[in-house]
Amino acid sequence: MTTPASEIDVSPMVFTEFVSNGRRYRTEEPLVFTTEYLDEDEMYLIEGEFDIALWAPTREKVWDMLIETMDWMWRELAEGDPELLARVPLEQGAQLRERFTLVPDAA
Repeated sequence: MTTPASEIDVSPMVFTEFVSNGRRYRTEEPLVFTTEYLDEDEMYLIEGEFDIALWAPTREKVWDMLIETMDWMWRELAEGDPELLARVPLEQGAQLRERFTLVPDAA
């Protein structure tokens, strides 16, 4: 089933915060992901910083995947054991820690 062109939203996705291990992280400099609709595959594709490229059949699903990816990247790269990471993932972990800050509890 083909998605009507009038329903296709290829506006950029702007990402500013995520939750990992029950803690919220935020950035003042948003990550902006270009969005493309692949007609032949009927999929949305987003690409952006940290070499992230994801695709899914809906914008909502690709957004959910982005949140999951950021959580995974934080746990594995930013908080992971530096002894187990190769140079590029180690650098990405450092970039994540520089870019995102912990949001203090409002309580």
